Amino acid sequence: MALGFGSKKKNTAEDETPTSNDVDKLSMKNLDTAEKSQFAEFKEFLKVVISFTGDLSSLTCPAFFLNGLSLLEYGTYWGDHPSSFTAISQAKLPEERLLAISRWFISTLWGSYASRCTDGKYEKKPYNPILGEQFFCDMGDAKCVCEQVGHHPPISAFYLEDEKAGVSLNGHSGQKSKFKGTSIRVEQVGRAVLYLKEYDEQYMIDFPDLLIRGVLTGGAFIELGGSCTIIGSNNTKAVIEFVPKPWFGGEYNHIKGSLYSDGKIHYNLSGRWSHQSFYSKAGDASDKKELLFDAEAEPMAERITAPVQEQNEIETHRVWGPVTEALKEKNFKLANAEKSKIEEWQRGVRKEREVKKEVWEPALFVFEKDLDAQSGNSYQQKNHTLKSNIDSKHHLDAGAWTYTKSLHLRK
Repeated sequence: MALGFGSKKKNTAEDETPTSNDVDKLSMKNLDTAEKSQFAEFKEFLKVVISFTGDLSSLTCPAFFLNGLSLLEYGTYWGDHPSSFTAISQAKLPEERLLAISRWFISTLWGSYASRCTDGKYEKKPYNPILGEQFFCDMGDAKCVCEQVGHHPPISAFYLEDEKAGVSLNGHSGQKSKFKGTSIRVEQVGRAVLYLKEYDEQYMIDFPDLLIRGVLTGGAFIELGGSCTIIGSNNTKAVIEFVPKPWFGGEYNHIKGSLYSDGKIHYNLSGRWSHQSFYSKAGDASDKKELLFDAEAEPMAERITAPVQEQNEIETHRVWGPVTEALKEKNFKLANAEKSKIEEWQRGVRKEREVKKEVWEPALFVFEKDLDAQSGNSYQQKNHTLKSNIDSKHHLDAGAWTYTKSLHLRK
């Protein structure tokens, strides 16, 4: 899908918010027949978006602009490259483990933020998961479990584990999004905590800021901003900065980073997270760069799931399957109808809970408040210490969603 403004001035500032008249001038000359039939509805949706002052996740999106994935499935991107995840525990020195963790972290970015924009496709909106929605899959030697633990605001919890390697990851994420200028700014809320059983170590990770560009030209894509911090219970820290593209020339997705152990810098990072990234030893006069990760050379792992007919009614592919099939056929009318069925079903579920005065609780994850850490187990106490020391500019939430069968509970 490629759209364009019919008479947009070339020098319009990127932060200048477009008007309804600008939306009316959007061109649909590059759309196919099926997409053209939904274009009027899409323009009306854009008019709502540019004037909306709240969190955009609360808006109902027409099927025309859906990507066919549930936002809950995005948790699986942390396991895109199982070999990188497994290799973390094989590093013997703290600084080497931090380098391995950084390699794995960089390996997750392409799937999370660029994989949906290939072969002429552009970023579209995922489904809003229903409350309690679940997703299970295997990726190589790693297994992934996801559950939608909140709906207002939407919060997705995820868990990744390679039991044999003794590596696990607990995390949760939510998004606060607003339209600014011609882009959507997304603040990611939450954290991820990596656990290494052999060393009894934990590493807390925060998330980058997102800028979804090209929304009003139909060529939406994600640019990462700000920085991410990885801080370990063994006195290690990595700080990775996402370098914005210059106004004139230059390339997207550059990074620069530094890896520390016991207060001493050991490695520097450079390159592009969407292509090739590199590391070099700090203090090396030759500044020799070694390949950290090649996003273009390593395909994402296949998600192995149970057949849809064997899944329960709240598993992602069972819930959204009919909508996804309609989108594949570009039958947007049917997709909207199937989506409406799900929304009506969920309204009925909520109403029934209200009548019975039931309080919904997640089945797979529990929320461990930071304020309760001192009376909790050592895992919770380390999390509390890491959060206190991470020096993050991001919203890490007031606690951590943790899988009830997490590896750290099976010592």
